[in-house]
Parts: sequence; structure tokens; C-alpha cells
Amino acid sequence: MPSIRSRQAPASRSPRGGDMRWWPFTPRGTGALILAIASFVIAGETGVVELMFFGVLMVVVCAGSLASLWFRAAPTATPRRIVPDVSTVGKPTTVTVTLRPPSRMMGRSGRWHELADPVFIGELEGDLNWGGADKAASVTYSVTPSTRGTYALGPLRVITEDPFGLARRAVRVIEAESVRVAPAQVEVTALRAMTATAGGALHATHTQRGHGVDNLLARPYQPGDSMRRIHWRASAHHDGLMVRQEENEAAPDAVVVIDRDDARWGAGAAAAPGQDPAFEAAVATTVSAVAQLSHDGYTVSVLESDGTPLHEPIEPGEKALLDAFAADCATIVAGTGHNIHDLPRAFARVGSGPIVIITGTLSEADVAALAPIGAHTTLPILLATDASADAFDRAAELGWRVQAIRVGPEMPGWWDDARDQGQRR
Repeated sequence: MPSIRSRQAPASRSPRGGDMRWWPFTPRGTGALILAIASFVIAGETGVVELMFFGVLMVVVCAGSLASLWFRAAPTATPRRIVPDVSTVGKPTTVTVTLRPPSRMMGRSGRWHELADPVFIGELEGDLNWGGADKAASVTYSVTPSTRGTYALGPLRVITEDPFGLARRAVRVIEAESVRVAPAQVEVTALRAMTATAGGALHATHTQRGHGVDNLLARPYQPGDSMRRIHWRASAHHDGLMVRQEENEAAPDAVVVIDRDDARWGAGAAAAPGQDPAFEAAVATTVSAVAQLSHDGYTVSVLESDGTPLHEPIEPGEKALLDAFAADCATIVAGTGHNIHDLPRAFARVGSGPIVIITGTLSEADVAALAPIGAHTTLPILLATDASADAFDRAAELGWRVQAIRVGPEMPGWWDDARDQGQRR
């Protein structure tokens, strides 16, 4: 099965909060140095020896404070704990790090600062309080990614101060790591009504229970069986691996097609994720449709516009497969060699349940080429970000439920608008 062709967006790192190459003294320490210099100047003018000694004392104290930081080991940190593992556009991602000092004498409270790509929106710096029996400090913050793709989070730096608050030191405690951001997903309850009307959706209890609904059997594991189908309870009883098997029951099929032909999208669609708003809306729509159909009891196949499988079939309730598909779509881009006119060949011999086709620019010629697919589905749905009125009219005449995909924050609204047969713009 061909893998999803992807490309990582070029990162534009933004050191929020200013440059981390700090002046090594705090305002208090800077004031002490200024006072020392002033003492030297006044002592030279007036000949007051005590002022000279005072200036020397200030310099020694500041130098000692700085040395206490630079000759001491840096704090250690646990690896970042990122929840969830794969972020989603528009949903908060929580990052937690535990810092431990090299000794119990860490001095005054410090600050932390996380460098991150600009797509992560949130507070990436804050105060540190060394407390508790082990003087550990916990850093927890939340960011909300704005664009799908793979982006850098880090490095994390800690700014510590000496016990007198005169000097400070910025040290890198964790290196940067890549975070994958999946497309936004929305609940598409209107699609459930559409599929139920078409007579294909399963009962809700069936969809939520997934494999092993009522007629669950277990058989010995055979090479090639998916590890996700292992029945652990039966395996324990039989002292060997057993896999789940349903008897006389199969989920209805549904197909979701995403058109990645770069000729139908803007120039940025083939360059990197997040560069073409229309393509971003199409990808988010694809992930949302697959998730809703799987939740409603369908085994969902995801195809390229030329009929090539884009992902292994996703069976009802298979959250692991849904998450994997969403993660794969984090870096999907448009490309060449995907001709939607070749799509009917994929349905030449096989009947199907609902078919959802998601594309960009749509013409009457495209609609004519897709016409044979209508005979292989109980619910043909055609969605486009840019289609002529004539193309939509012709598609509606051929029995397609058609709708323009909204590009922007209100993109999910098409689900409600496409409930009725025919064109609704």
C-alpha cells in the first residue's frame, strides 16, 4: 500500500520573550555594579578610602554570586510528557516537565522559557518555585496548535539566580523535539442522519462496541492476523494467542476519497501543510468524515482520487486506526499523478455504501467522469471547495448530494447544509 506523501513545513523559530543570551546580572546585581563603579569614581575624586573598599566589596560579592552559578551543575529535567501524543489543530496540548536541582541549595526562584515554532499558541514562559522535600519544580503549560504539520517544540531553558539575587544563568535543560499536529476534527452529526436515511448505518450500540458485538468467536492466531484483533481473555484460557472473529455479521462499507491532484488546489498545497486554506479545509473534512462514518458503524476505505488506497480500511470503533490516519494526515500535501477521472475504475466491480468525494476545483467534465460511481453507492456525496454552478447543477441532476466546502473557521457547516438531496449553496 503506498504511503501518504508528505512534506514538513519549513520552521520559522520564534524566541518568544526575547533573546535568551541574558546579561548575567539581575537588576539588583546591575545596581550593585553601578554602585561599585560610582564608589570608585567618588573615592578617586575625594580620596575617601572607605568608598574604595566599599566598591571592591560590591565587585567581590557580584563576582562571587556569578561564580556560584557558573561553577555549579545545571538542573536536570525529565523528558517532556506531551498529552496527547499527537496534537490536533485547535485543541489544547499539555506539556509537563519536572526539574530537579543539582543540590538542595538552588537559591532564589527562577524562570523557565520554552522556544517553539509560531504555530503553538500559548504562554511559553513562567516562574519556577523550587519546593517540596526534593526541591523539585514542575513546569506545566498548555499550547494550542494553529496549523497541521510537524513542528519543533524546544529547547527548554531555565534561568536560575544565586541566593542573593545578584546574578543569573540561563541553561538549556531539554533539547528540541518534533511534535506532529493532526488536522482539526469536528462532530458531524448531520452525516449520521444522512447515512441513516440511506439505510446503511448501524445501531449506535453496535458502533460503540466495535468488534465482538453479539456473535463474538475466537480462533487461533494465524500469521498475517492483525495484532489489534487479539482476544486477550480467550488467549489466557487457551494458553495461546487467539483472535476475535465475528459470525454472520459484517459492517457495511463506506468510501471517502480525497483529491490530491495539485492542479485543483493553490500553489501552496504541494509545498507544505498549512499553505493553502482550501486544501487545509479538504484535509480536515476528510479526517472528520472518516471518523464519523467509522463511529456510525461503517468500515471506511480511504482512497486517492485515482482509486489508490491511502490507508488501510478502518473498521467500526477502531480508535487506534483512526488516530493513526489522523496522524498521517498531519503532513499530507497535494501532488501529481492523481486524476479523478480514473476513480470510477475502483468501483467497476464492487458495490458500495456511502461514497464521499472531496475535491477542489470541479468542472462539468469532472462531474461527467464521476457519473458511473452513482450506480455503486446508496449515498453519493460530492464536496468541493471551488465548483462552478453548472457543475453542481449537473451533479445534483445525477443524484449526488453536493455542497461547497467552506474554507475557514466555519468549514464544518457543510455537513448540515448537505443533508437534503440536490444543490444547496
